Amino acid sequence: MSEDFGTVNVRASARSREIEMIRQHYRAHRDTLGRLAAEAPTEHLAAEYNRLIADIDTSLRKLDELEGRGPATPAAAPLPSSPGSRPLVMTPGEPAPSVGRYETSPGAGASSSSRAILIVLIGLVVLGALAWLIWRASSRLPPSAQRTTTQPMTTSTAPLETGTITPAVTPAPAAAASIRVTPALQDYGIIRRGTRAVRQFELTNNSTIPITIAVARSACRCLYYEYNAKKKIQPNAYETITVTVDAARAKSPAIDEQLAVTAKEDPTATATIGVRATIK
Repeated sequence: MSEDFGTVNVRASARSREIEMIRQHYRAHRDTLGRLAAEAPTEHLAAEYNRLIADIDTSLRKLDELEGRGPATPAAAPLPSSPGSRPLVMTPGEPAPSVGRYETSPGAGASSSSRAILIVLIGLVVLGALAWLIWRASSRLPPSAQRTTTQPMTTSTAPLETGTITPAVTPAPAAAASIRVTPALQDYGIIRRGTRAVRQFELTNNSTIPITIAVARSACRCLYYEYNAKKKIQPNAYETITVTVDAARAKSPAIDEQLAVTAKEDPTATATIGVRATIK
């Protein structure tokens, strides 16, 4: 047996292994595209997946033809830009469709095989890129669009009841303030006219948003407040409100007032400060 014959056998075996590896890659991509087509959210995407599967089948038939397993099944001429549809390079010793046999130099076989493998690999990369792009496009569709394309709209045939009114659904507020004053009432006791008495109240922000507060004026015009009207009270934080009773300005010997405290961000969030005192 000559050395040239042994070299030819080694090259043929290596070539067969390369072609089989490419065939396995094609089949793996074909299985992936089949699953994507079955789960496609739209008919358009399913058609694109099936078109790619048809291109892979064409490439597999050409690989079989390249190995001499049998002539490729005649098919309509694909578009020039379709992946896997370009004709493979014929190998030495195999009949061409229209020009017959041709002769090549001893190194032409390896060069032709390399070009064929390169073309197949390029087609494989293009198919993978197209499949990835289509998958990304389908995954970016909003859930509402997917439901619209995949689930048909059904019309209810049940008769409406006469005189029934469906109440409108009102959305819940984004955030509501809630405040609490402790203690709710303080008795200053007996205050001598011309003097002052001081007590402190603690206001807690029980909401989930920062708030600022405002305290209403007293009816007797004899109460003074000390608090930071511009301070943002954070959720679950508190602010001290100091209330002073000026007995010299009291017009009545008895003081019994409820002072309203309001959150500026939500006027419905209110609390009261109770002040009671006797002026003598």
